[in-house]
Amino acid sequence: MSVSSPPESAFWSWYASLLAGLLPILLLGFLYSALADRLVFVGWALALAAAWVLLLRHGFQAGWSTSRRTGAMALLAALGLAGFAALEAEHHEILDLGFRAVLPAVYHPAATRPGSAGVAAGALALLGGAALVGSWRRAS
Repeated sequence: MSVSSPPESAFWSWYASLLAGLLPILLLGFLYSALADRLVFVGWALALAAAWVLLLRHGFQAGWSTSRRTGAMALLAALGLAGFAALEAEHHEILDLGFRAVLPAVYHPAATRPGSAGVAAGALALLGGAALVGSWRRAS
């Protein structure tokens, strides 16, 4: 009895999706945690990274189409960025001060505004919704 392995394209798709999601999530969480001196940003990153891996694994195992996986992952990212915006709002002052002190050359007020993360969350939610609607239309 031999165990069949998934096609090579699925292998690369899995790792590309994993890297494309985890890298920005973890970098953002750890960077903002260092800038604000608050562990809550690391907790956010680890929780969202775990959810990313679980949803991605489920999507691959369930045989979801690429557009359905993209839509679901974009909606998860939108939810995560909305949570990040809430954290930014709660820790705005210390985050802004830390950013100015550590990275003054690249500081821009939009980097620490909760509204910026909120706009990004809204854009990802629209992208995710459009991808899911497109995947449902193709399926029917």
